[in-house]
Amino acid sequence: MSEQAKTDSTKTQLVAIEPTTAVALFTEGKGIAELLADIRQKATSLVPDTTTTKGRKEIASIAHAVARTKTYLDGLGKEQTDKFKEIPKRIDANRKQIRDTLDALKDEVRAPLTQYEEAENARVEALQSRLARLNELGTSASIEIAAADLLVMQQEIEQIALDDTWEEQLPQATVARELAAKRIGEVLAARQKYEAEQAELEQLRQKQAEQERIDRERLIVEQAAEQARREEENRQRLEREAAQHREQEAQRQALAAREREEQARRDAEAAELARQQAEANAARQAEEAAARAAEQERQRIELEQARKQQEDERRAADIEHRRTINNAILMDLMGLGIEEGKAINLITHIAGHKIDHLTINY
Repeated sequence: MSEQAKTDSTKTQLVAIEPTTAVALFTEGKGIAELLADIRQKATSLVPDTTTTKGRKEIASIAHAVARTKTYLDGLGKEQTDKFKEIPKRIDANRKQIRDTLDALKDEVRAPLTQYEEAENARVEALQSRLARLNELGTSASIEIAAADLLVMQQEIEQIALDDTWEEQLPQATVARELAAKRIGEVLAARQKYEAEQAELEQLRQKQAEQERIDRERLIVEQAAEQARREEENRQRLEREAAQHREQEAQRQALAAREREEQARRDAEAAELARQQAEANAARQAEEAAARAAEQERQRIELEQARKQQEDERRAADIEHRRTINNAILMDLMGLGIEEGKAINLITHIAGHKIDHLTINY
C-alpha cells in the first residue's frame, strides 16, 4: 500500500494517489481495501479530548480531512471514468464504496464530538428552561391572583437554590430570582391589602343588612301596633253606638209606657162610671202589660248581647282572615324580588282602596 499511496501532511486530505496507480485502483479495485484501512488508521489514531476546545477542534479537523479525502478520491475516480468510458460501472461501484465507507468513517470519527454537542445542547436547553421558569414566575404575578396562590409562587421562588448547577447561567439566574422575588412580594402585599379591604367591606355589608332587617322588623311591629290601635278605636266606637242605641230604645219604650199610662188615665176618666166593674180587669191587664214589657226588655237585651257577641266574633274572624291573606300576598311579592317594606306599603294601599281598579279579594 505504501507504494500506491503516500501521506501528504501539508494537504487537507489524508492520502495522495500517484497517477500511475490510479488506473489499477479504480478499474481493478486493487489496493482499495488497503487504502481505506490506511485512511481509517490515520483518522482514528488521534484520541482527542472533547472537554477541551482544542480537542473538539482536532476532531472537527480530522472529520473535515476525511471529507476532503473522500472528495479527492472521488474526483480522481471521476477522472478515470472520463478516460475509460468502457469501465464506468466498475469505477462508479468503487467510487460508491469509497464514498460510503469514508462517509461512515467520517461519522464514526466525529461521533464523540456529535455526542458532546448534543449533550451540550441539552444542558444549555435545560438551563434556559429553568431560567425561563424563573422569569415566568416574576412576569405572571398579578394582583388578580389570590394571595394564597401568590404565596405558593413566592415559596417556589424561595426554594430555587442559586448553586453550581446553574453553571454559566448563574448570574442571569441570580438577577431573575431577585427580580421575581421582588415582583411577587410587591404584588402579594397589594393583593393582601385588597383582600383585607374586601373583607372589611363584606363586614360592613353584613352589618348594614342586619340593621335593615332590624328596621324592617321594627316597622312591622309599629304597623301591627297601629293596626291594633285602630281596631280598638273602632271597637270602642261600635260599643258607644250600641250603648246609645240601647239608651234611645229605653227612652222610646219609657215614652211609650208613659203614653199608655196617659191613655189609660183618659180611658179611666171617660169610663169612670164603668171603672168599678172593670177595675179588676184593668189591674190584671196592667200587670200583664208590665210583665210583657219586662219580658220584651229582657228578650231585647239578650238579642242585643247575642248580636254584639256575633259582631265581635265576626270582626275578629275578619281581622284574622285579612291578616292571613295579607301575609300570603306579602310572601308572594317578596318571592318576586320586591323588598319587604315596599311590599307591605303596596298591600296597605290596596287594602285601603288607594289604588284605582285594584282590590284584594278577602
